[in-house]
Amino acid sequence: MKNYMRQVMKTILLAGAVGFGLLPSAWAYSLAGPVGNGGDAWQTTAIGYGPPSSLVAPKNLGEEFRRNTPVVYYAYDQNFLDYFGSNGVVAVDGAFAILNALTNVDNYSKSLSEFPLETRHINYQAQALGLFDLKSWALGAMVEQMGLADPVEWTWTLHDRDHVGNVPCPVGMEYLVVQRNYDYVSSPLNQLQYSPYINDTLYSYQILEVCQGSPVLALAVPFSVDPLADIYSPVASFAIGYGDFYTGLTRDDVAGLRYLLQTNNINWETAAPQSLLFTISTNFSTQQLFPTGTGTNASGFYFYDGTYGYGDLRALLEASKTNGPAALQAMYPGLVISSVTNYFVMASNATVTAYFTSGGIGSPYGTIKLVTVTNYTLFQQDRFVYKFANIFTNHYYSQSVSYLQSIAVGPNYGSPYPGVPTTNTTSQTLVNTKVPSGDFFVLPMFQTNVCPLDILYTGLTNVTATTNFITSASTNVVTATNTSSYSFSQILVTYFTNYTFVINPVTCSQTTNATGLYQGIKNIKFVRADYDSLLGQYWQPVTNNYTMVFVTNSKAVTQHFQRIVTTPDFLFSAADLATTPQDPIIGASSYARNLNFDTANVLPNLAGPGTIIPSTTITFDKVGPTYFNSFGDVMDGTPYFNETPGGDLTDLFYLTYFVWASYDGSTNAPVVYPNGTSIDNLENQVLIQVSPTSVPNGHNGQPYTPT
Repeated sequence: MKNYMRQVMKTILLAGAVGFGLLPSAWAYSLAGPVGNGGDAWQTTAIGYGPPSSLVAPKNLGEEFRRNTPVVYYAYDQNFLDYFGSNGVVAVDGAFAILNALTNVDNYSKSLSEFPLETRHINYQAQALGLFDLKSWALGAMVEQMGLADPVEWTWTLHDRDHVGNVPCPVGMEYLVVQRNYDYVSSPLNQLQYSPYINDTLYSYQILEVCQGSPVLALAVPFSVDPLADIYSPVASFAIGYGDFYTGLTRDDVAGLRYLLQTNNINWETAAPQSLLFTISTNFSTQQLFPTGTGTNASGFYFYDGTYGYGDLRALLEASKTNGPAALQAMYPGLVISSVTNYFVMASNATVTAYFTSGGIGSPYGTIKLVTVTNYTLFQQDRFVYKFANIFTNHYYSQSVSYLQSIAVGPNYGSPYPGVPTTNTTSQTLVNTKVPSGDFFVLPMFQTNVCPLDILYTGLTNVTATTNFITSASTNVVTATNTSSYSFSQILVTYFTNYTFVINPVTCSQTTNATGLYQGIKNIKFVRADYDSLLGQYWQPVTNNYTMVFVTNSKAVTQHFQRIVTTPDFLFSAADLATTPQDPIIGASSYARNLNFDTANVLPNLAGPGTIIPSTTITFDKVGPTYFNSFGDVMDGTPYFNETPGGDLTDLFYLTYFVWASYDGSTNAPVVYPNGTSIDNLENQVLIQVSPTSVPNGHNGQPYTPT
């Protein structure tokens, strides 16, 4: 039993070392994808593919899986925050800061000399205490999420294992070994080639065969040809042990990301879930007229065909002063209001009354006189100030012109009695410099902009007049020999020039699951978006607009997408990841995660290419300090244990696993989790402090500015 448990522990640590990079791992990288899919059906558990050895498998050139969303969002749930506190948040944020420091991968030098060959360092105090650096583990996990596998593990890997003849294993075993690590070969063609070099370290391999009694029967285990070489250096290798920590990405990590994201890497793939493709297409073979009818409303000229609108700018501006949003949108269908405020003013309602009366003392016999009286009624008027989202002017003039017409019918003054009635018309030009004039279009909203009109030319110009009655009066003057009629009217006339346009029809549409030939997206940015009150259970949806370059007819076309993100793309959590009674071997895992591979566009007889899609949960172990004992050895927490964690296991009776911490290369003591001070700081952030204690004066319909 004693030897069995020791062997079990060695198996656990060996598997952990291979999976987590605690064993040894040119300018190189490996591409991650699903295990044994499509043409990679040879990737079986017996030769080291899939759990428990690895969650991903290496993919051949041209069969990679990558992310194709340029902006993604991450958050922490309450499980993570309760255990790791604010210091844990800072640690994981630090990992994303390293990834966000990457820019357009096409802009880096071909040699990637901007990046070091090694970014792994050791904090010896943390090493002696058996600590794992949370930031470094988060960084390693995210590099895998970007589509990179451990290049050392897959530099050499088994393709086939066969038992020949009747000779017992292992003598009768034969193997095919392939390479799944890639490097650019400096040549006129700058070719990608299979390579045994990683960050300038040469690797060979040794095949381990156990014949039976294990799910994994054979492995190609890599080793460095130079025993003194720097091994397992890429972050993608995840060679992070006690006291180790990363300060950034290595040259080979960035080389792999550049291969995945570069614009020259064009794959047939589908846009990320919840992404809408917005397309604008113009039918150049068909011509139409717009507007196609006469339109009016309570204010002035306006035509709306259910998609596009066209009308009198002055009438719209005048109506917008005194009509609320509902009334205004009823008058102008299709109008989109982006904001509105209101205020009250003292206004007057002018009523003009006209009448005729007899001439005054001394006036000639039979004459009458026109009298006009204006009465004002004061009242509080609700005024509105609008911002419109989809109004576009066609002609714009800074002022508007009206004409006041007065029409009088009666005998001319001074004519012989009895005079002959005549009509006299006078016109007064009124210029209003406060109200612009012209014509405008209402275009339908589409994505973050509008669906356009494709106008070829103006086909017809038409001037329409609008009259507003002001006042009138009439009377008859009867004498012994004659009856004279007098009348007076006054109207306000405005003119509007409207146009009929010849257009090409335009169709604006949105498509889900858009699929096509797309270039790499050059770069991915990670944005933190917390749950409400940090510890809440509700996540505010985010709308993200982005572009991808689609290749069609040998041309690169920029396509516009909108993605409504309702859950975080990456959620960091914490849980007890120690084994359960159902597990065949006891132990504790450092973290768990999922990867979602979209294989819908994998080419026939191949295993790729494809995409990695949201959502992912990365869960760190929170079981706390954990110790292993075995029967027949020490069965208690002996104080005499002097093994260095991760050291020689030949006389191991008692083993501690690991404890999460944050540390760096400074002399500062490591922060060990859970950290009570950190959790206190987090709880203090939950309640938002409001300042000032009282709010300023507000306006109806206008929200306060967030503080």
